[in-house]
Amino acid sequence: MEPYVKLAFTMRDTPGAYAVLLGAGASIAAGMPSAWDVQEDLIARLAATEGSTGIGDPHAWYQERFSHSATYDDLLAALTSTPFERQALLRSYFEPDEQEREDGLKQPTAAHREIARLVAAGHVRIVLTTNFDRLVETALREVNIEPVVVADAADAAGLAPLHTIRCLVVHVHGDYLTPTSMLNTPEELDRYAEDIDRLLDRVFTDYGLIISGWSSTWDPALRNAIARSTTRYFASYWTDPRPLSETAQKLLTHRAFTYVQADADTFFTRTADAADAVTDTKRRHPASIDIAVAAAKRALDGFSQGITLHDTLRREIDRIAALPLRTTGPWNVGNRAETDAEHGRRLNTLETEMELLLTLVAVTAYWGNNTTDRWWLRDIEQLGALHDPGGDLGLMKLVRAPATMMIYAAGIAALANERWDTLAHVLTEPRVEQRINGKTYAAAALLSPWETLNVNGSSKRVHDQLRPVFTQHLALSETAYGEAWERFEYLRVLVEDDADLAFSLPHISPTGYLGTFDPAPAAWLKKQIDQYGDNIPVLREGLLDGSRQRLDQAVTRVEKSFNYMAQQMRYA
Repeated sequence: MEPYVKLAFTMRDTPGAYAVLLGAGASIAAGMPSAWDVQEDLIARLAATEGSTGIGDPHAWYQERFSHSATYDDLLAALTSTPFERQALLRSYFEPDEQEREDGLKQPTAAHREIARLVAAGHVRIVLTTNFDRLVETALREVNIEPVVVADAADAAGLAPLHTIRCLVVHVHGDYLTPTSMLNTPEELDRYAEDIDRLLDRVFTDYGLIISGWSSTWDPALRNAIARSTTRYFASYWTDPRPLSETAQKLLTHRAFTYVQADADTFFTRTADAADAVTDTKRRHPASIDIAVAAAKRALDGFSQGITLHDTLRREIDRIAALPLRTTGPWNVGNRAETDAEHGRRLNTLETEMELLLTLVAVTAYWGNNTTDRWWLRDIEQLGALHDPGGDLGLMKLVRAPATMMIYAAGIAALANERWDTLAHVLTEPRVEQRINGKTYAAAALLSPWETLNVNGSSKRVHDQLRPVFTQHLALSETAYGEAWERFEYLRVLVEDDADLAFSLPHISPTGYLGTFDPAPAAWLKKQIDQYGDNIPVLREGLLDGSRQRLDQAVTRVEKSFNYMAQQMRYA
């Protein structure tokens, strides 16, 4: 299991159990200068006031000139006269001007915003940062969270119990709004104030830790704080796009961190997505679905409780439509192997999420009437709407998979109970747009399992997904379900062919000789034709506009497609 998925499950089961530690890498990615860069620039300004230019190594010049290492206190005192001037000088380094804002610099990165998303969802409670900027606070305020901020020892001394704080941001090296708190020299970073150390001990003892963008090399006091915590209540993670330094590797081994080679944007985006997914997909106990089915059947028996069933269907459809994996992506997740793994995870999630809705739709399509059909039929269009934010095509196609699943659940149920009008409506009425040419087609024709699921054996996968819906909740035998599946699948392929769309590999058992593929439900359709002639029930209800000629033409073309498939299978 991917580390961020494991982390997401822990976050779901123990809300607020994690703290994040962000190092300089997180801010440098936003275009912020490092603490060292700011000091070097301040030293160069000081040297210029003394008439020295081209000083080479600024820190060496300062050491030689003043016989001690440069500190922010000394530099700011030398360059400014009032607290207001100090603030103005520092703001120029950490707050964007108009050009920087236009260029997207000195603003929260994806990592900052995804951390804020984790905080908003209750998964993360504490953010520690070695950076002087306020990017974390800005990202939190974007999601309407006002954090408690600790920037120096006095803030830490008066802090409330951690479990009572929704979000705590700790600037372990100070921040630019409190210049006297800013630490950067080796002497300053060698030891923290007692109140800061006590706070860190509480965090590193009681919370799981996620480290990102921190080298650990220049921060002995922070290293020591992490190392001296011996508890292991929760697994901890260290993410960096490059191999860790020897110093960091020792700390990782000592504290049994899981190393993840990924940049902060990628790791926190995937973690937030996974956390949303596992929170949303906490599988219902089968008994709860049985209860929902029993209530649906009572509602359909005499229509005495129809409002309850209608509202339940609406809630489930709206919930599926709003699933994060359908609405927020991400749509690019890495190399091919990573994308395939993400696709598989999202498909598994959708199958779990759809369980109740598909059962209710099947029950309603089987036992319902024209009024109850309207409760779900047009929503196939909503769930099958074209989604093209740009990114991996397979992940974007998967957004429409719930529509495919609903089409099959409703169509098979209607066919099994010979509700021919409902079957015709499912096959023809909901309409969706094709990505390539912008034309609209019947959703049943366009959104085949192969088109939306896009995995080997897509059609069989939907077949296996729906089996318990029909054999357990509708009490169909395996044989009856198999026949209903194949007959609906065959009709759907005919509709697909009539729309001049490519033949998608259906899950239908073959009959006939070697090298031919006579689909089993073709014999059923022939019996329908023999019995009713041009007045086949499903044609009478509007399939293919009631045209027997179009039906015969589609049957002929599909027969050729099946035989071609059989020949390819034989050659293989």
